[in-house]
Amino acid sequence: MANFVVPKEQDVKQILGMLFSDLEIAPSTAALATADADKTLMAVFIDDDDAPVAYCACDHAFAAYAGASLTMIPKGVAEEAAANGDFSKPVLDNVSEIMNICSRLFMNNRTPHLRLDRTYPSPGEVPAEQKCDAGSMAARSDYEVTIPNYGQGRIAFLSS
Repeated sequence: MANFVVPKEQDVKQILGMLFSDLEIAPSTAALATADADKTLMAVFIDDDDAPVAYCACDHAFAAYAGASLTMIPKGVAEEAAANGDFSKPVLDNVSEIMNICSRLFMNNRTPHLRLDRTYPSPGEVPAEQKCDAGSMAARSDYEVTIPNYGQGRIAFLSS
């Protein structure tokens, strides 16, 4: 199995900064939880053989603030979604698009191609054959991201 990269802070800032001006980012002091019951959205990335090779997880706050900001959904709506995890279809669609854009963060000129398969509302909804075993991943990077005019959330990149 090929090893995919996990992005460095400046790479994440560059990609997300194209979507959100004045974005702030810093390494997280703790790993974002990715177990089935955790309040985390999970994007699964697959290789050309349709095997899961990388994951991007984000907490409810990142999903709500980034997803709402992308199409200027009011901050109050985002704060409510961050608190209760009840995301509207437009916010979830926006988060999936953000995850799709983040796919390039796992690749460089030495890695094979990968693509977003799907973004799941929780790790527990990821099919068994695509589950993320965070302990077996070859690399991981976690960040705290502040979406301007919305709030702060966490995002994690895990790769094989």
